[in-house]
Amino acid sequence: MIIVSQNKKSITNFNNINTLRVTKTGEIMSFDNSYRTPDDCSDVLGIYSTEERAKEVLQEIIQSYREYRTAEVDGYTNVLEETAVYEMPKE
Repeated sequence: MIIVSQNKKSITNFNNINTLRVTKTGEIMSFDNSYRTPDDCSDVLGIYSTEERAKEVLQEIIQSYREYRTAEVDGYTNVLEETAVYEMPKE
């Protein structure tokens, strides 16, 4: 699954992410599989007005990934095409 950043300037392959983290300031940050320290952020995927809103978006990513993996395992090509990309919402 691919995640398109909120500012539409980068994409992240979900398979290359070690951690997605919500900060107290409402950012969702990704850390790739080679990150060395908790501060070694690979990318800020989105910035939201509150930590709670960022947590909601994180839950949307989780749900999208579940749907993508289910379609991938079950061989539903049309569902795979629909769920292969998650675009970070503006707010």
